[in-house]
Amino acid sequence: MSNDIYLIEDASDRIGDSALLQRWRELLAESESHDRVYQSPEFFHYLRSTAKRHAPPRLFTVLERASRTVVGVVPLVLRHHSFEFSAGRLRFGSLPAFSVALLGSAPLMPERPGLLDLLFEFLLEKFPKCHAISLTSLPSDSKLWRSISDDAGNARGYRKHLLNNWRDCHQIPLPASFEAFMAQFGSKRRYNLKRQQRQLRDHGGGQLELHRIERPEQLASMLEALARLITPEHRAQLWTEEEMQGLAQHGMLLCYQIDCGGQPCALILGLRSSDTLHLFNIFHDSALDHLSVGTTILHMAIEDLCGHRFVCIDLGYGTPGHSYQSSNVTVQRGHVLLMRQGLRNRLVCALHGSFVAATATARRHIKLISRARERIARI
Repeated sequence: MSNDIYLIEDASDRIGDSALLQRWRELLAESESHDRVYQSPEFFHYLRSTAKRHAPPRLFTVLERASRTVVGVVPLVLRHHSFEFSAGRLRFGSLPAFSVALLGSAPLMPERPGLLDLLFEFLLEKFPKCHAISLTSLPSDSKLWRSISDDAGNARGYRKHLLNNWRDCHQIPLPASFEAFMAQFGSKRRYNLKRQQRQLRDHGGGQLELHRIERPEQLASMLEALARLITPEHRAQLWTEEEMQGLAQHGMLLCYQIDCGGQPCALILGLRSSDTLHLFNIFHDSALDHLSVGTTILHMAIEDLCGHRFVCIDLGYGTPGHSYQSSNVTVQRGHVLLMRQGLRNRLVCALHGSFVAATATARRHIKLISRARERIARI
């Protein structure tokens, strides 16, 4: 598809082209997206190498028609999403939605008039069986959201739908040194962090070691530790061994493990993106809960990250359970679906939007009632 200025082409079979790869990296370096790790050539190759569990990724280029200059690179995957109708542990059902998921949410291309519309129109035409274009982690203050949230959206051939509202995402900014990071806390907090680490070391007979895990040959021992720390049911929800090998081979895996007295007692699973750690899970030996093992491994990992000049830990969706929340910053992100126009999609969006609004109202009322009861109990 094209217009008088731009042309969009399928470049999935050209990923070995050195000129395209160089341009891809240039656009990636210019990106300010928090999720640019998922737009990298490394992640694209990783998805291709592990495509047994999903369809292989696709790559499209946006070119200036006159000069044939690549001005945009758009990696994507085809995914099944669901409109979930659930409240807490109650699940009433779901409705499927097959979508084109843009890796990194915001496409790697310049903000030029008409270009975004051309891309979305192209994707909806290219993949006629897809119900929507999926932007899985779009910041509420992003230029892309402002662009698609105006009234012209419906005229463009799609209907925007925010899946499950905006959600808080926590980040831990990292200063230039670990000393500067610790200086954010009062003396009592600093003392407690050091005390917790000392107590864990004493529990291990003076042995407390942090292991930085990022290479394939380090995975065997980490997988053994993971099997010790979590249930098989939980393990089945995480990366497979093959996926971890792929991430490590492409230089994207960054995990931490601490051993207490020679035995693994905590793990952090994460991905690296230049100067950011995307932290997904912290696991620890529940028998050592009284020694604050989860806090200690995060504390030790932050010291290592500062030493390697990382600037941020991105914790993604949800509220973390760690004790650094006073140093966190919170940003709002949401899963945005650009739904193809049609009666079915219009009804699904209206039904799901009404359900989400109703459950949110119910939660607010439950909280108000709970607080009122607490006040009455104190009288």
